[in-house]
Amino acid sequence: MKLYDADRTLASYKGRKRAFHTHELSLAFGEEGSKLRSTIVRLVKAGSLVHIARDLYWFDGAESGSVPAIEEIAVALRPGEMNYISMESAASLWGVISQIPVGRITVVTTGKEGEFRTPFGTVEFVHTARSFLHILENTVDYPGHAMRLATKKKVVADLLRAGRSLDLIDWDEVEDDE
Repeated sequence: MKLYDADRTLASYKGRKRAFHTHELSLAFGEEGSKLRSTIVRLVKAGSLVHIARDLYWFDGAESGSVPAIEEIAVALRPGEMNYISMESAASLWGVISQIPVGRITVVTTGKEGEFRTPFGTVEFVHTARSFLHILENTVDYPGHAMRLATKKKVVADLLRAGRSLDLIDWDEVEDDE
């Protein structure tokens, strides 16, 4: 596929999607195998696609989406899993700690643990075996974002379960109504 046509195809997802798995690119371009790999390599060399992780690419030519890039990437890295913002990232968002993690997001997932460095920051995944229902009951919708947000009490429980430090927690803030 010509680079111009590939860029136009990806741009048609404007505002809806910026992270693409290889199989999604195959469907979008109508290509497979070596032809698809060739198109992807040319798009990466041209700077239209950014390689994020194995079989995951970022289309940099799209307008800024409605959710933060790092969150869209986190969801794409753990497709089909329940993911939510927690730990230090959520504690900072709730004002439970005064520090603001820069260039990093901590996500609790029903998928595999791991850490991914991307051009948009580092995504740290912490595994949970909690049920889907338990997660829904202990998280809140976070408008404008790709994932739910742990409640203040869930943040503390997640930090404890993972053996993380609680030294910076403002306990009065935790006790406030959510």
